[in-house]
Amino acid sequence: MKKKFYKAKNDSMFKAIFCNENNRDLLERLIEDTIKMKVKIKRVKAPELLKKNIYVKGKTLDVLVSTDIGEINVEVNTYSDYELHRRNASYIFSRYSDSIEVGNSYQQMEKFIQINLTSNSDEDIPLVGMYTLMDDKTKIKYIDNLIIYEFNVPKIKTSCYNGSNEYNFVALLDADKEELENMCRGDNMMKKLKEEVENLNNDDEFVKFLSDEDEERLLKNTFIEKGYEKGLNDGVERGIKQGIERGIEKGIEQGSIKEKKNIALNMLNQNMDINLISNVTGLTTEEISDLN
Repeated sequence: MKKKFYKAKNDSMFKAIFCNENNRDLLERLIEDTIKMKVKIKRVKAPELLKKNIYVKGKTLDVLVSTDIGEINVEVNTYSDYELHRRNASYIFSRYSDSIEVGNSYQQMEKFIQINLTSNSDEDIPLVGMYTLMDDKTKIKYIDNLIIYEFNVPKIKTSCYNGSNEYNFVALLDADKEELENMCRGDNMMKKLKEEVENLNNDDEFVKFLSDEDEERLLKNTFIEKGYEKGLNDGVERGIKQGIERGIEKGIEQGSIKEKKNIALNMLNQNMDINLISNVTGLTTEEISDLN
């Protein structure tokens, strides 16, 4: 079985690279390529205390940095929708609110920037979006120190292949092993990012962590969401109290064959064991094999 290659846009891979003090130059380059401004990082921080052991599971640490131009938060997202936008906005608004210290005035507030790196190839999602609070008609800004950017990483990679180099460093986040070789020639910083991605993919312990994380995320996102949506409409709270496992079973029982096959196909794409897929979905191994 071909070994899975984890791209730099994988959230844990991204944090392992860009939260590393030895890679502060890479983080500065990424920020500069996105906001088109020179920055100097003062320190890297996060909404939770950074853990020295990157393998600690369940610690989703956003990249948050203090710079000479203000506070910058970088979010890696696997999709884009209004729910995600609201979650990300609530976070940066919370940071904005918490920034006022005793004795300081609102005039002394620093700039707040959020950079969302989103994996979504939907044509309706723009290549780059920049959002501020302003009047719809006059375009007068309500506040002048908060900006949210969203970058459609797969679409940026496509534009890079079509000859645009404006966001080539961002495009590298979505590159597989072969693409890394072709995309970073003549650029030492891109070469360094390529080497970091390759080194982590060659780290058996780290890859095992990512593999376990993939399986855990797949089970949680796919089965819990679909299970509760289809099977626990009569009471999500009661389903939670009875246990996630029962909720998953109930959801899958009430799900259609088509949905079960979609779930099984997602698991196959993650190279998960066919017997585990059969146990979870209720499909036979033969039915699962026919999905390929």
